[in-house]
Amino acid sequence: MKPRNFLKFLIIISALCVANISHAHRFYASFSQIEMQPAKGTIEITHRIFTHDIEDLLRRYQDSSGELTEDVIEAFLKDYIIQAFALYSPDGEMLPLDWIAIEVTLDNIFVYQEAPMQEGQQTLIIADRILHDLFDDQSNTVNVKLEGKIKSHTFQKGDKMYQISFDGRTGDYPFEPS
Repeated sequence: MKPRNFLKFLIIISALCVANISHAHRFYASFSQIEMQPAKGTIEITHRIFTHDIEDLLRRYQDSSGELTEDVIEAFLKDYIIQAFALYSPDGEMLPLDWIAIEVTLDNIFVYQEAPMQEGQQTLIIADRILHDLFDDQSNTVNVKLEGKIKSHTFQKGDKMYQISFDGRTGDYPFEPS
């Protein structure tokens, strides 16, 4: 190939690559892992949220133009997660979620919470509206693990509650708990 034709080829390939990047669509998702620990009497929750989504959230609600430090992010998320994510016992009582920690990486923010687990409990009712107020196509996947078994549900905007049970009663929760 002649040098002049090779240069034209490189320019065309470069233009195509830039065009593909500019048409890229962001993926709006969060992931929550819930581990029911009967031996400890606890339910351990880990939320994984993309850092750039939390930056967008902070800009929207705090009009933050300063540096987003881990302390700023943690203070905001403590309040936000309490309003956007909840667990309920099989009788419909909201479980108190204790804030354990936050871990901020370049790509992800991990939020760690814990709740008490009732003896013999095999059912959780879950509400997950994390980032549904920010992105219309937000998708939140929740995995619940009990004694090596895993059940999952994905929440979309407008979803209310979902019951995950390891004794057969899994599905949409018919009413709002107390």
